Amino acid sequence: MLATGTEEPRNVHPSATRRRLEIKMTLSSKVANTVYIEFVRLLYTARWPIAVVGAAILMVGLAVGRQTGDLVAPAIGIIGMLVTVGRLALCVAFDRTVQRRPLDLASAKVWERRLAIGVIATGVCVGGFAVRCFLLPDLTAHMVAGGLVFGYCAGTTTRFSIRPWIVKASLGVSVIPAVSAALWNFDLMHAAQALLFLIFFFGGFELIVYIHDTTREQLTLRAEAAHLARADVLTKLPNRLRLAEHFEETAARLRRHKEGFAVIGVDLDFFKEANDRFGHATGDELLRMVATRLTGLLREHDLAARIGGDEFVVIQADVSDRRDVERLCRRIVETLSAPYAIDGHSITLGASLGTAIAPDDGTSLDDLLAKADAALYAVKRNRSGRTSGAAAARDAAPLAPDVPDGAEPTRGAPQPLQFHA
Repeated sequence: MLATGTEEPRNVHPSATRRRLEIKMTLSSKVANTVYIEFVRLLYTARWPIAVVGAAILMVGLAVGRQTGDLVAPAIGIIGMLVTVGRLALCVAFDRTVQRRPLDLASAKVWERRLAIGVIATGVCVGGFAVRCFLLPDLTAHMVAGGLVFGYCAGTTTRFSIRPWIVKASLGVSVIPAVSAALWNFDLMHAAQALLFLIFFFGGFELIVYIHDTTREQLTLRAEAAHLARADVLTKLPNRLRLAEHFEETAARLRRHKEGFAVIGVDLDFFKEANDRFGHATGDELLRMVATRLTGLLREHDLAARIGGDEFVVIQADVSDRRDVERLCRRIVETLSAPYAIDGHSITLGASLGTAIAPDDGTSLDDLLAKADAALYAVKRNRSGRTSGAAAARDAAPLAPDVPDGAEPTRGAPQPLQFHA
């Protein structure tokens, strides 16, 4: 029987150890990417604070203009409000985009930069308003400027510390000009005010780090738990739950953008013989190596899942015609049929594939899996024949179970492999 994954192989080849480390690093990277994407999503939930800051800049700008007769302060207030409207429009655009397609790492980086531009632009408005107020002779304008700077720094630190570089840049463009303008007045009270600005500016760094680290720890724990619930324990590939979720995401792209996709069933040939001959620990390592090879063939929106034993499923996204599926199937066969070096043994397996393409063969996961399974088992029943519409690929001969100890396993005559296409 196939091992459950709890037994560790003895005297495992060093390359197998390296592969395990690579799998762990890949898992860590996936969790880190998930956390980062969640950080970006959280940034775009700050709608009310954005509106409050914009209204505050406009209000104090108009108030200072009315009190002093100055035209620059109201102009800065109006600019600040326009920046706020732009930031709120960006949030709406973000919502519409993620409704159509979930965030990935590349798009999350783009959206983070867009949001950073808005946050820093607001900081520039706050700093510019403070400079203008401190250059006016009216001391009430100085007081209003100080209140706006402190309020903006407190709110920005609390809300955007999950991305430290954004909040530090925003605080810098707001506080440093305010400090310079306060010192320009060159008296004791303004020097004290400038000192308070600096104390809160540098003191806020510790709070920024604390909020960021605490949030990251919580999100990492949540992401790890979610990943474990959706991952096969042995191979770390997605399990049936994640397969179903990914299928729904891919099916949604089919409905919205008419992007076809394929479901490919993969079954390892002669895995049981290798597992029986060399032991369950070696069988486990074989499955891990197969998983690594499969994932190395896939693009960003493709997915390979282990659904049990030596059975795998691949979802190939963005399929324009059946030739796309045939090309990937040939690559899978060639890759999985290459020898596996484990603990001094060279083991060769084969692979049988069956495919179903949406929407021609169905649009539900159950229908497509059933058709892919039917095509796969038809291949197994008729290895040497050819079926109508089937494409042929060459499959290396598997491990021969009766090879004498110490002898190199041989590769027999190539056999045709059919897959439904």
